[in-house]
Amino acid sequence: MKSASVRIVCGAAIALAAGTLGLASLAETARAKKPGKTYCYNSVCHRVKTSSEMEKLVGFEEVVTASFYDDCKVDPGNPCTILSSGEEMRADLPDNAASPVYPNGTILVLVNPKTEAMALVRINNSGPYVKGRMLDVSRATAEKLGFAKMGIARLKVTVISGPLS
Repeated sequence: MKSASVRIVCGAAIALAAGTLGLASLAETARAKKPGKTYCYNSVCHRVKTSSEMEKLVGFEEVVTASFYDDCKVDPGNPCTILSSGEEMRADLPDNAASPVYPNGTILVLVNPKTEAMALVRINNSGPYVKGRMLDVSRATAEKLGFAKMGIARLKVTVISGPLS
């Protein structure tokens, strides 16, 4: 059973996502990462959740270890390639993230428990493929959440919606 606060956050986040992330355009950009398929890189493998698995996760909160990426001109770990969503890198915007398990187009609310800062992001890439990490946010998102100087953080993640079909 979802708590009232989760329902309020979910409702507010969906309204915010519709306005700031342009949900109508998500369906066109979120196709490259295949739900149900397993991807491996550097001997780290993850399976992308299916649409039915994502439906069950709406409103679910978990705590994950997250890192952040920056523009490829300053981040040696960023290969300067098109993202799995087909989009270009947007490290300067606090609205995007990569996940090896959430499909492209998934909307998440992130909270840093240490700072209480909150961000709404849309998954638009795969990765990180570093053991123990389940999320890679843009530099701007890491700054907004207050962990850019540390490099990694434990974040509360709430699934707002899976990708649009």
